[in-house]
Amino acid sequence: AVVSTQSTGDERAAIDAVIARNKSTLSISTVGWMVSALMVFNYTDFLNVLVYDGRVNRGLLKIGSSLVGVNLLVGVYLVVYLSYIRNKPDWTNHTHPALIPVATLCACVGLVLCTVALWPVWGFLTLPILFTLFMGLVMLATLLPV
Repeated sequence: AVVSTQSTGDERAAIDAVIARNKSTLSISTVGWMVSALMVFNYTDFLNVLVYDGRVNRGLLKIGSSLVGVNLLVGVYLVVYLSYIRNKPDWTNHTHPALIPVATLCACVGLVLCTVALWPVWGFLTLPILFTLFMGLVMLATLLPV
């Protein structure tokens, strides 16, 4: 039996409809991570701990937060500036190939420094707390209409 690999227009339209339906960024896992992050943020009193708790190593926290900020700025440059302002949809072939490794290094070092800075407050729970908050922010970012 010969199997035809060509699809008709109706089949192609159905496939496109399924693909478009599956591109929705709102899912159970997205909502779950965001709700979990809100619960962790509220339960740990995260903002008050960052601002007022004397056990936090402020120097390491500032350096770590700055490195995470560099990571975010590189992401905004690559995704928003190059993709939408300069109209370069293929920003992976940009003129600054070292930006992605630099951003990755900044994010990793920043996470370690923030973890060390907050360790005296929550101990071994610092890693799950920061990971949950990070995932909640990542899931929130997927919902932004950029």
